[in-house]
Amino acid sequence: MEITWIGHASIRVRTGNRSLISDPFPASLGLNYPPAVAQSNVLTISSTDPFHSAREVISGDPVILDGPGEYEASGMHIKGLRTTRRTPENESQLWNTIYVVETEGLVLCHLGNPDTLLTNKEVDDLGTVDILVLPVGSDSGLSAADCVEIINSVSPKIIIPILYAHSGNKSSARPLSAFLQEYGSKQSETQAKVTVTKSNLPEETTLTLLDPSGAML
Repeated sequence: MEITWIGHASIRVRTGNRSLISDPFPASLGLNYPPAVAQSNVLTISSTDPFHSAREVISGDPVILDGPGEYEASGMHIKGLRTTRRTPENESQLWNTIYVVETEGLVLCHLGNPDTLLTNKEVDDLGTVDILVLPVGSDSGLSAADCVEIINSVSPKIIIPILYAHSGNKSSARPLSAFLQEYGSKQSETQAKVTVTKSNLPEETTLTLLDPSGAML
């Protein structure tokens, strides 16, 4: 399984010659999808937020998943788990969908952009998670302390932070440093992508920092 962070909350998961992209963002974020990663077989959308649901930027006629359920697509088993978001009074209920992707004997969880801690039932529904894709800097989502608590409750082998302030990102996301301080980790070297196999999973929980691959406008 090859994982690339495109920017904001969007990642690409590649397995063999098939790929999945999560939470596509529009050019108004300040980044474009490079042609090499703009085509996908499967597209997951966690909410109706424009920075998480710009399906028009993805090519390749993907299967689009935008809600809870269990799916089989492109050799991947995908489970969508719906969580509620805090909603202003007199407005329609806001939702977030967490996606759990199983392929190559590995389980990856993309949390989307929740704004509350997971319940015990939600943690149980995730099952055993090898790779946790964690939104650590959302201005409307989890705090740094919340992120650490979720890590402790989910106990993944690999943590990939996303959705924090980075070059080209015009959103109001918070910097990565607040999460690193709360987690007790120093800034480490970043990499363009990470390849994970069942045999190279670390024994202890490991933080993996990726460079956003989106092209700045």
